[in-house]
Amino acid sequence: MSEKKHPATSKRKEDARKKGQVFKSQEVISALMLLGLVALLKFWIPAMLLRMEYLFTYVLGFSSEWTERSASSLMVNILWLGIQIMAPIFGAGFMIALISNYIQVGFLFTGESMKPQISRLSLISGAKRMFGIKAWVELAKSLMKVILIGYFLYGSVRDRLHIYPALQQLSVEQGATFLGQALMELAWNISLSFLGIAAFDYIYQRWEHEKSLRMSDEDLKQEYKQTEGNPELKSELKKRQRALAMSRMMQDLKTADVVVTNPTHFAVALRYDLKVQKAPYVVAKGQDQVALRMRELAKEYDLVIMENKPLARALYAQVDIGQGIPADLYKAVAEVLAFVYRLKKKKSLRA
Repeated sequence: MSEKKHPATSKRKEDARKKGQVFKSQEVISALMLLGLVALLKFWIPAMLLRMEYLFTYVLGFSSEWTERSASSLMVNILWLGIQIMAPIFGAGFMIALISNYIQVGFLFTGESMKPQISRLSLISGAKRMFGIKAWVELAKSLMKVILIGYFLYGSVRDRLHIYPALQQLSVEQGATFLGQALMELAWNISLSFLGIAAFDYIYQRWEHEKSLRMSDEDLKQEYKQTEGNPELKSELKKRQRALAMSRMMQDLKTADVVVTNPTHFAVALRYDLKVQKAPYVVAKGQDQVALRMRELAKEYDLVIMENKPLARALYAQVDIGQGIPADLYKAVAEVLAFVYRLKKKKSLRA
């Protein structure tokens, strides 16, 4: 197999995207979710504690008789209070995950990634996934997370080690406040450090994705065939089109009034018909071998062949087939046609 040394084309990237093959860092999503939830809890915990206090008070103080209706009412109220406590947390996590995915991938919906792939059952492919560079990177990220969590946990305990023995002298509320602040600081430090891992993973995932889409010379050829068509078929089609155009031009040569030649390199056939165009127009033109064939057919069709090197070159260079001659050549062409008409008139008188 040829080496995949070419970066992916726009078409290959678009095809890969349609199949769900896009680069995305799960670490970015996790880090942003953790950071967002920690920031939310910093402001939501007081309100959450008040609702939890009300929940416990409500449950413990429930004094109605236990009937089917009262039990149902109790469960509904507990469920509603639980939703009020947890809804902002789950809602924030969902929105952060949604926004993080959208920023990286954009809007994308495809079922290709859910289709079963036989290659995933291959032992060789499984071994590559287990011992490849991607597996080592995942291991390195996991170890780095453990190291960071351990480092910040050690630092938090070390900085407050002299305070912990005095916690027994504090009230439950004061002790809970102290531990809550310590845990919040620990979570904040860990979430910020995870952003560094996420930045590294984002760069790696982008590099890995671009590497997986790289193309070989054969890939580029196949893509060119798919987008532009097979070169051999296109060449053959152009050849046939030229042949058809040449055949049609030689047929139109019969209608010409005169063939102006170089005499050997160029030949241009002119026709003047007011029903078609107001000015004389070119019905056929050619160079070298085509010009030679035009002269042969002109003799066969009994057309007037007139040698005029400057006019033949100018007509060949400036006028396309079916196009009227430009104004600056009117005089020269008029002289040629006048000569042709006089010549035809003489022939008709002799006949």
